[in-house]
Amino acid sequence: QGLQKEVQGQNMRDIIEEANRVAAVMRRSPGAVDVEISYKESKPERRIVVDRVRAAEFNLSVAQIAAAVRTAIDGDDSAKLREEGTEYPIRVQFASPYRDKVSDVENIIVGSIDGAPIYLKDVADVRYDLAPSKIDRKNRQRVVYVTANLASGAQMGNVSRQVDAALKKIEHVPGTTIGTGGFEQIMYESFQYMFSALFLAIALVYMLMGALFESFLTPFVIMFSLPQAMVGALLALLITGKSLSIVAMIGIIMLMGLVTKNAILLVDYTNTLRSRGKSRYEAILEAGPTRLRPILMTTLAMIGGMLPTALAVSRGAEMRSPMAIAVIGGLALSTLLTLIVIPVMYTIIDDLWQGLARRFYPPARAKEEMELAPVSGQALSSGSESEA
Repeated sequence: QGLQKEVQGQNMRDIIEEANRVAAVMRRSPGAVDVEISYKESKPERRIVVDRVRAAEFNLSVAQIAAAVRTAIDGDDSAKLREEGTEYPIRVQFASPYRDKVSDVENIIVGSIDGAPIYLKDVADVRYDLAPSKIDRKNRQRVVYVTANLASGAQMGNVSRQVDAALKKIEHVPGTTIGTGGFEQIMYESFQYMFSALFLAIALVYMLMGALFESFLTPFVIMFSLPQAMVGALLALLITGKSLSIVAMIGIIMLMGLVTKNAILLVDYTNTLRSRGKSRYEAILEAGPTRLRPILMTTLAMIGGMLPTALAVSRGAEMRSPMAIAVIGGLALSTLLTLIVIPVMYTIIDDLWQGLARRFYPPARAKEEMELAPVSGQALSSGSESEA
């Protein structure tokens, strides 16, 4: 696994020059080692460049010239000899004395006019060049790959950001573009999918709790436990030196469904106590100590279940370790802060709801609404009484 940059353009020389500049940047970047360019110069060759204007004067096309040169040097085996049921290919080509030397290429006869031969040198230029060992293409354009391995302990995301920042500071060859490929591109695409899955998980959790409590405000209060879990997961990864990988993101997505259970226990029991006639203040003070034991029991059970994976005590557990560490960190911090943050947010949201009710409803209607709906005893959940 390593970095890969894709240099594309129309002119091969420009692409190679730009690839060398990219390779120089990657060699100077900490964490990138074994930098290589996919383009390799091979054996020397003679390149025939047809002058289309001169060829047209002799009434010759590029295809005709190419076919004549290929037949003279490589031969043509389209003719067959059949004898007693056996077929033998016949290769027709110039004799060895007329095609063994490089200088003989220019003197290949590619046609005739009025009985006079037309030589290759009359309609084309034969140039000396170095042929690439292979030509890569992507999206119908030539591409040269610049690759690098990661040094021990280096993270792909960090090294990639350093390389991209350095590439923005150098002068680029006009007509070339630099793209990302390989494992680096796969990582970026996977993280995009993971963030989409994360937002979808949050939305689904909110809708599920909204259907459970038959309220829009109660799930909103409970959702404040999610930022605490994400902070705890990131802190745990930071402390243990693990990177925010795809496996760690799976653990964070798991937290979206796990950490809300603490807030649900707390808010649901608070609503139950208020439905029994207690004030909001008394209900909050009683719900915290009462629900502390089940909250701690369920949290410690999940942390204990994740601990062997986090410690990577079994074979192959190293890959799953960041997921377990993220879950443990998120559960631990969320449990500690839920007993403080959730009652505070419960009080704030309830005060805002009552303030809006008094502002937008007449006093008589507001009183009727408070008696029927959640302002007094069920301000945050109209479905808590049935739950109790």
